[in-house]
Amino acid sequence: AALSPSLIKPIMIVARRVAQRHHGRIRSSFSSNFYNCPQSAFFSSSSPPKSEQDDDKTKAKQNTSITATNKAAIDATTTSLGQVIFLNSSKSGTAILASLAIGDPTLAVYAGLGAYTATLTAQSIGLNEQSCRDGLFGYNGALIGCAASVFGPSFVPVGVAYTMLGASATSVLCASLNKALSQPQWTWSFNVVALTSILRMKPLEAVAETPATDVAATSLSYSVGVMDFVASPLVGISQIFVVDSALTGAGIIGSIGMYSPKLGVHALGGSTLGCLVGLLFGADTSDVVHGLWGYNSALASMAVGTFFVHSREAVALSAGSAAASAALFGALQPVFGSLGAPCLTLPFCAVTSACYLLDGQVPGLKLAKEPHSPEKNA
Repeated sequence: AALSPSLIKPIMIVARRVAQRHHGRIRSSFSSNFYNCPQSAFFSSSSPPKSEQDDDKTKAKQNTSITATNKAAIDATTTSLGQVIFLNSSKSGTAILASLAIGDPTLAVYAGLGAYTATLTAQSIGLNEQSCRDGLFGYNGALIGCAASVFGPSFVPVGVAYTMLGASATSVLCASLNKALSQPQWTWSFNVVALTSILRMKPLEAVAETPATDVAATSLSYSVGVMDFVASPLVGISQIFVVDSALTGAGIIGSIGMYSPKLGVHALGGSTLGCLVGLLFGADTSDVVHGLWGYNSALASMAVGTFFVHSREAVALSAGSAAASAALFGALQPVFGSLGAPCLTLPFCAVTSACYLLDGQVPGLKLAKEPHSPEKNA
């Protein structure tokens, strides 16, 4: 049956309203679902999840920590090299290492290895952290590396093993001597550990005596000999690290000058006095030229300049300690030579220990409260 026109119009109106309502619900649902959708679902490549960001931050912190640790280890190692000659300075220690590399690159590597190993050992067993940073547990290890390079096995792996074992032993011995001694321990640890091995290996037994030269040969080489004597104090400075090089000695003097010019005067003056004492004692000129009479004297003179308040009396003690160290070296050298070993820095240790005890015994001689250098001691 056909609908009448009067009914069609109301039906169309109702249908249109229903359609509009239904369309509005669909549109609202679509808009809500689109805008409430996580942004990462559409732009994941530009904004990583929060967990990945946290991982990146953690890695960055770890890398920063590793970098800081490596820098601290390097600074402690170079400072240890400076502390061999009383320089509490990473910059001076770096300059010393460069100077050693000029005279003997292999020895420089061994010295750095010894200093690093000794410092790492001290940190591993829980010794004073500030002393580790100041190089006080590493300088004996540096000297062990120098001695191992010159007197130790020529086979590199064995030499490296000797260096690491010996350097580690010096740290432990240093900890013991800190309790036993009422004064700085100088290089006693180095001497004890190094001589334990050297006296067994007897490296100097195979060294042939230098043959005597005739008068004609001496006259022909006279000018060269004069220059050798002039350079002998610098060679004596380099022999502190068991290097035979005037150029290395000059570099070390420059390193000392960076830290304290007056301490550089003590070092060069002490080495010069030691060489002169050797000549006065009638020592073999070859030993004098190669700086063997100068290095203990240089160390003793620097020790006085470092630990005593600067005064005329301290300068006199510095010169006296240099002369006494050379004299004691002259007495100990043939004794240890007969055993096929060098006497290392035993003369310096003995003389400086005696000088240290003069505090308050002689008017004008006073230990500095915070030892540093002649310029800063008060």
